[in-house]
Amino acid sequence: MKAILLLAVALAVFGTCGVAVAGSATQEAMDEEVATNRALSKVPQGKKVTGTSCTSIEIGMGGETSYRCTATWD
Repeated sequence: MKAILLLAVALAVFGTCGVAVAGSATQEAMDEEVATNRALSKVPQGKKVTGTSCTSIEIGMGGETSYRCTATWD
């Protein structure tokens, strides 16, 4: 539990590996739902979400999958 709290604080302070540009935000995670929710959390307050999309990325030789999801807004 302590590790999760430290990770959450680190992400809040330093941000995540995602990139935000005007009208969209992209985030990555090992779970598609988590990546989507992270991207949606970057939508500015009062803006209308116009769509979400995800791309799966195979990682390493173990066949694990990471997801890169983008939320777009007006």
